[in-house]
Amino acid sequence: MSGRATPPPGGPQREPEPSVTPSVANAAEIAAMAVPFAEQNYGVDLDYSVASLAHIDGMIEDLRRDQRFEVLQPVLFSMGCYVGEVLVRHAGGRWRPAEDLGAGMAALSPIAVELPDGRGCSPVGRVYKRFQRGRDDGIRSFFDSLARSHGGEPPA
Repeated sequence: MSGRATPPPGGPQREPEPSVTPSVANAAEIAAMAVPFAEQNYGVDLDYSVASLAHIDGMIEDLRRDQRFEVLQPVLFSMGCYVGEVLVRHAGGRWRPAEDLGAGMAALSPIAVELPDGRGCSPVGRVYKRFQRGRDDGIRSFFDSLARSHGGEPPA
């Protein structure tokens, strides 16, 4: 997988709109909203594999070209939950209320991921940062650094 997402002519057509307040109970449901968005707009199959995070990087890079954060916040939040769900499935993480893991994380999102060693991370915050700052804040490298330091699945 190259991670290069090819957008449809005219840019993305549909953005996921979380219809519920984000919580630990519905984080996986919000993550799942990124799957049809990726398929319909980029022809990308998000399968919750570690390798699929390269597609998230590619889509974010495309979205940041002419889009404003305020317009894309729902889709970026869904992508952040997708990244969190990959951490849950492949690095032994679990969804937690962000306020339980630190005040800084709660400012970015009401939900975060707790890793096996008890430290928390904010996948939603990392997606926002990737959108705002660019490639230096890559999603795949985020996963790799957490999985390596927390005993998760080796990078694929």
